[in-house]
Amino acid sequence: MFYSGPFNTLHSLGIDRGNYIAVHSNNPAAAAQYAVENMGFYLVHADSEGRHYLAAHGLDTYSLVYTLGEQGRLDHISYVVPSADDLLAAEKRFTNLGVKSERIERSQLWRHGPALRFASPGGQIIELVPGVLVDVPMAALVAEPQTTPAPVSFDHAIVRAVDVGATFEFASRVMGLKESARIVAPDGIPVLGFFRCHTLFHCFGAARSQYNGLHHMQFTLKNPLAVHRAFEQMKERGKVELIWGPLRHGPGHNIATYHHNQDAQVVEFFCELDQMKDEELGYFEPRPWHRDTPQRPKLWTPGATSIWGPTPEEGFHRVPE
Repeated sequence: MFYSGPFNTLHSLGIDRGNYIAVHSNNPAAAAQYAVENMGFYLVHADSEGRHYLAAHGLDTYSLVYTLGEQGRLDHISYVVPSADDLLAAEKRFTNLGVKSERIERSQLWRHGPALRFASPGGQIIELVPGVLVDVPMAALVAEPQTTPAPVSFDHAIVRAVDVGATFEFASRVMGLKESARIVAPDGIPVLGFFRCHTLFHCFGAARSQYNGLHHMQFTLKNPLAVHRAFEQMKERGKVELIWGPLRHGPGHNIATYHHNQDAQVVEFFCELDQMKDEELGYFEPRPWHRDTPQRPKLWTPGATSIWGPTPEEGFHRVPE
């Protein structure tokens, strides 16, 4: 089954966009320093529990949090909803669906409001919290940063899922997301699914895997020049393991590069992601690089998912220890 269709407010959790991602590190201070020196983030706070909060160049208080724990593990993924009323509505919907959730009135995290947390079938913790609302993607709002790399916002994460079908269904039925594309192997087994909450092609996705966890985290840059500059700067400095790109993907049609952070987690920098601005029309805003006219949600085949660019390096597939 392909989980797509017109936006239905009766089944939406009100998710508007990605907010931030929190991951574990056995040395959050060192991981944060690496992100500042090599990935273009700003350290804005470190709390008494050892959490390090990193801001990008957008409007969010922070976009990446390193917290003390088992290196490489996902702590939680945070999404913005319009108001506290949406938390109440989501909590009620979870109760009706039999999904366990936790209401957090006073978060231990820095500058963090009331939130609602729940778990995916693979155990990944997902959070809803009122945050900054924008009418267009964050990268379109901010002035072009004068430094490089310069991530602007966190917009999606892809999780690893042993039961990827259950995670697809959860994203659609419970999270109220709409499926934008799916990569399916020749034998019909799903490999990767992409789900959107608003106009952007995806805010969440799930990849078939032998274990549950994080596949990669992503941050949006201003434009193609910013992506290419980031890649060249990281390559020239020689301190970052570059593992894929630059390339233009097929699903989403974004220009992307991939690298490892200090803890060998996969980080994607990208721009120019497809947008579906009219759910009733059911296709993405036309772009000259689209091969389908119009470009609707579709199935893709592994090995045929790039418009241009190299194949991934071995490091892209390497599982963090």
